[in-house]
Amino acid sequence: MSKNNKIICNVCGEENPGNAKFCISCGAKLGDSPAKEQATVKETQSKRMEPSKILLFVLGSALIGVLILFVAGTFDKVPTIKADQSGANSQQTTENRNGNPAADPNNPHAGADMEKLKEITELEKVVKENPSDHQSLVKLAHLLNDTGFYSKAINKYQEYLKVHPDDADVRVDMGVCYFQIKDFDNAISTMKEALKYQPKHQIAHFNIGIVYFNAGDLNKAKEWWKKAIALDPNSDIAKKAKELIDNN
Repeated sequence: MSKNNKIICNVCGEENPGNAKFCISCGAKLGDSPAKEQATVKETQSKRMEPSKILLFVLGSALIGVLILFVAGTFDKVPTIKADQSGANSQQTTENRNGNPAADPNNPHAGADMEKLKEITELEKVVKENPSDHQSLVKLAHLLNDTGFYSKAINKYQEYLKVHPDDADVRVDMGVCYFQIKDFDNAISTMKEALKYQPKHQIAHFNIGIVYFNAGDLNKAKEWWKKAIALDPNSDIAKKAKELIDNN
């Protein structure tokens, strides 16, 4: 529709120059029917919205994916997995003076809670003020050993052994400390020294086997485990030695 060389848009009613082919207001093609132009305008608007819809869809999908991963625990802290020490190919542990497994060498200070640290501090003070109190000295060494302070424990054991060189149990415990810091040579020599004072020390025999095993000498390990079994076949230590021999 035209008016004074003007073309009236059938869609929006805007006046356009007489030579215009498309409405300067809504972009509709001039001269077509309103219904057709309305459809064209709607189609154009729909196409203009498509990128926004796509972006919203992508963001929404990503958010849902993150929520699923969160619920599934994907972003949880990965737990630390300790090696199974019961298997034939895993690292075996020594036994302490009471026949109990020594502290975990992968976490040397695992047992050092605040109470034990306080007790260590108190014992260090007692030993410093009373150098002749050998019982407190060896108690301090044992506590340092039990809480994973192996090097300090070795120093205290050495001080004690200067006065009580024949204490086989202390030598075995000191050997365990050497084992825990992976000083296998001193671990073996220290435990063998204990056998000079107490030849039938079963835990010493068992532990020497353990050290050889971890050092990679299986034949030597089995040799010492068999000696441990022979000393007392019915003991718990003997049962452990038999199990190790059977599994290796």
